[in-house]
Amino acid sequence: MGQKTSVIPAANYSVFADSLLTSEHWKGIEVDRSLQMFSFLNSTEELNCFRDQVLFGEDLSIAASSLQNVGGALKGISVVPNAVGLGALVIAMILDVFAKSLNKQTLGTAEMLERVFAQEKANEVRDLMEEYLKRLQINLAHPQLQLAETRRAEVELSAQLTRLKNSMVKDGHMGTRFLKQWVNGAAFHTQMLIHQARLEGTLGSRALRAAEVYHQQLNLLLNQYKKFLKTVVFVGPEDNTCFRYCLDRDKHFCQITYREFSRSRVLVPHPDPDCHLTRKADQLLDAMFVKPQLTSTTTYFLDLQTNIPTLVQQNSSFHL
Repeated sequence: MGQKTSVIPAANYSVFADSLLTSEHWKGIEVDRSLQMFSFLNSTEELNCFRDQVLFGEDLSIAASSLQNVGGALKGISVVPNAVGLGALVIAMILDVFAKSLNKQTLGTAEMLERVFAQEKANEVRDLMEEYLKRLQINLAHPQLQLAETRRAEVELSAQLTRLKNSMVKDGHMGTRFLKQWVNGAAFHTQMLIHQARLEGTLGSRALRAAEVYHQQLNLLLNQYKKFLKTVVFVGPEDNTCFRYCLDRDKHFCQITYREFSRSRVLVPHPDPDCHLTRKADQLLDAMFVKPQLTSTTTYFLDLQTNIPTLVQQNSSFHL
């Protein structure tokens, strides 16, 4: 007779999914929090709130000197037009550097690319995004130069994203790291097209179409990603190695083995003393893909499509 298995309630798979998605082993595929923060309708409010936190905070005695120093960081510019979306993100990156020098809390925008691309030595998508952000900083007070840079850079980034997508779909390079890079690159490219429409005074039809295309491509990539995860995620009873490091010998554990980056184990308390589970990950993956860590990615481009007509009309200025 074969090994006995037990039917595991869906609620338990939800617990297993939470355990994996909140573990140190899970790297995530979501749009980076800094890009998320400045992607939607409240980007101006987010920027102004952070500006006030940096300039004033709890110590009003240093407000004047802080204002002067931030003005110096902005090269004497006291009013920045179109400080929304990527324009707001760039200003937040400048404020972040200044806040860090004062040992104040930062937004983490300066580390956005590092979070997405880690320490890769060569990455075309990262380099294009970094160069564009640098050029936006240089041309903060020059909308026409920003527009020229955006028109040039978005074409180059679009081509690199196509290469990255094809490497995952056609060349067998699917993985969490590459998918996260594509997701963030596609989100960034769509934001570039929104910024371009804003500078041109147009309705954002190209940005809207890009969001639609990227949503379609994301669905294709997620289907491939699920197939990939089935080859690296396993659920089953704990193995004997657990007894060398499990602190609570009275509890019984099910083990999620996640083999993408290393043979990582995530142990989950389970009431079944024997923990006889099937090793198929289908139910676990179904539970994972309804969690916020993944639904925020699957809905990002849909949400943008709804908001783009309003986003391209936003043109708030940043004031010191």
